[in-house]
Amino acid sequence: MRWCLTSLAVLGILFTTTVIWACSVPVFRYALERWPADKYSAVVFHRGGLTPEQQKLISHFDQEGTIAQKSANVELKLVDLDAEPAPEDVELWKVQKTETLPLLVVRTPLPAPVPAGFWSGELTEENIIRLIDSPLRQNIAKQLVSGQTAVWVFLESGDAEKDKAARELLVKELKRMEKILKLPEIEQADIEQGLVSVSPDSLKLKFSIVTCSRDDSAEQYLTQMLLATENDLKDFDSEPMTLPVFGRGRVLYALIGKGINPGTIEQACRDLTGPCTCQVKDQNPGTDLLMSVPWEKLVTPTAQDEKELPPLTGLTSFSNSDAENQDPASMVQLSGNKADPGNAGSEKTTTSEAVKSDSVEEAVSTEPREGTLLTAEKSGPAPVHYKIDLFLLAGAVVLVIILAGSYMLLARKQ
Repeated sequence: MRWCLTSLAVLGILFTTTVIWACSVPVFRYALERWPADKYSAVVFHRGGLTPEQQKLISHFDQEGTIAQKSANVELKLVDLDAEPAPEDVELWKVQKTETLPLLVVRTPLPAPVPAGFWSGELTEENIIRLIDSPLRQNIAKQLVSGQTAVWVFLESGDAEKDKAARELLVKELKRMEKILKLPEIEQADIEQGLVSVSPDSLKLKFSIVTCSRDDSAEQYLTQMLLATENDLKDFDSEPMTLPVFGRGRVLYALIGKGINPGTIEQACRDLTGPCTCQVKDQNPGTDLLMSVPWEKLVTPTAQDEKELPPLTGLTSFSNSDAENQDPASMVQLSGNKADPGNAGSEKTTTSEAVKSDSVEEAVSTEPREGTLLTAEKSGPAPVHYKIDLFLLAGAVVLVIILAGSYMLLARKQ
């Protein structure tokens, strides 16, 4: 009897907790409005002091530096190997198996699926620029901000036949999902508590596809980042892969090879469009991408024209003191920076990918949703509120009290 009463009490508490943390807003929309992008870790290994040029590059990671101005979700950690570094930093340095210094190592947000980091290289302006942003990431961000449910990144395997079959299947199934899936009805209590900032009627199911070649040098860092969202994705280099991106650049999970099928595509779509059963981000699957997007300023609806995302720019073309007043059109563009020899054909490759992406998106709608034009005029997220159904909560509390009282009475009789 005691075991039964105790079990019922625990169930009552769990039921109450579930009520508090659930909401009726679709996952993709709640993530866009409420889940800040997790920060990547940029670790710079060095010995002794840094040169003035190196210090200038490091300063871009400061709170008032240009990387912060670009809203890139990355934070810096300096590790002086001559100053008794922490054991975990020494271990990270050893697994890099290089003597290059200073060395920049970048890891996905903790707990990192790939603890050793997904990329490492020299501390240069070019590497920093390409790590924090790229044309395809800007494309993804624009579509998410404009109201897409999710942007599916199709990562080619290099096998034309496999890629063609998998992409065509993905296009077909996403069109089917747009027709058969229904968004949950958002409850009035959630609207009143500000859990969604747009009219529920303006939310629509729209998926799009962007294609990324593993040989595209302009997207080299993005490719490695995508493969680091799970610890074994690099083992499937001969298979096509697709990863749905939603919210503020969050990768749900990867579908690989024969895993790209109607069942798995439908499940992923349902996961993204169903009600947000848990408002706590860390208890939901996914890994954020490193992107330079002012999400907080771009998710508020307005009747004005849609704001454009900032262009890709160099870092040393303007100082921290005048970063806010600099005209984006006057900044040094990424294409104007010195590139490594392997990037000679990057412009041609990127253009080819853009054409390929457009041909796919013709079959899957990418038009902005009505009522979701966004602006950067209002900044800062609305305060987070938790849904509390008073009747259910009161009932659960009363149930717990009754069960606890019964337990005490039984204990006194024995």
